[in-house]
Amino acid sequence: MMRSGRLRLLPEGALSNRLVPAIIAVMVMLLTLAAAAAIGIDRSLDSFQTELAGRYTVELPTAEAGAVDDETVAKVVDLLAETEGVIAAEEVPAPTLQRLLEPWLGRGTSVGDLPLPVLIDIVATPGTRLDAAALAAKLQDLVKGARVEAAVDSMDEIADVAAAVELGAYSVVGLVAFCLVAVVVFATRAGLATHHPIIEIVHQIGAREQVVAREFQRHFLVLGGLGGLAGVAVAGLVIYGLILFAGSLDSPFLPALDDFLLGLVPLALIPAAVAALTTVTAGITVGRAMRRMV
Repeated sequence: MMRSGRLRLLPEGALSNRLVPAIIAVMVMLLTLAAAAAIGIDRSLDSFQTELAGRYTVELPTAEAGAVDDETVAKVVDLLAETEGVIAAEEVPAPTLQRLLEPWLGRGTSVGDLPLPVLIDIVATPGTRLDAAALAAKLQDLVKGARVEAAVDSMDEIADVAAAVELGAYSVVGLVAFCLVAVVVFATRAGLATHHPIIEIVHQIGAREQVVAREFQRHFLVLGGLGGLAGVAVAGLVIYGLILFAGSLDSPFLPALDDFLLGLVPLALIPAAVAALTTVTAGITVGRAMRRMV
């Protein structure tokens, strides 16, 4: 059916005009949330590693191993403060230790009677990498069994887990994109089957496959764009709610809000990418079907 120089094969108000955008919207929402989760994990890990860079912890023996007195601890702190590349060295107070152990011991539990080691927090000059082994050997003259550990070294296992979760999130993105293509292929083939007699007639009288393909491409461009916009809008509301919830938490694993929002900017291109994907997929599907016609 020709109208305004166009071949109208897919009438307005068809079922696909309502159902396909809804399916696309749901898939785009899942895709956007998965991508946002991957970005959040990546930014959280970067933020935490940046915060821990240049941080070291000195551990002095517990009571059972021969506890150190306050005077010895003070000497260790002074020695560390005078070490080249160290900005500050400070003993971790008991209340801080208790707060760190609360998740395991329970809130309100006193740690005063526990054989806890003395911990000293070191802040190094930005960009400086201290030799933990050499520093520990230097402390042996004051306290036998003293240990020095770079805080960022404890991130290795966390980084591995985060990388696995991030890979899983991007795998979901790829899987949803594949399903989105499959839906468009199915819907396009359904449209071709429905209008097969008309398409076959116009093809036999000389209409080129590009004419039919453009009609389907134009149709799915609109459906993909609408579904993409709706999906990203819903995902945006969900992300906004999660940001409000995260704002009430005090966790070092959460990324800075500005950094996280900056990482989400590319997600605004998803509707355009989805519209392009549905358009190309519809064109390829129609082209293959038309070439099979005798």
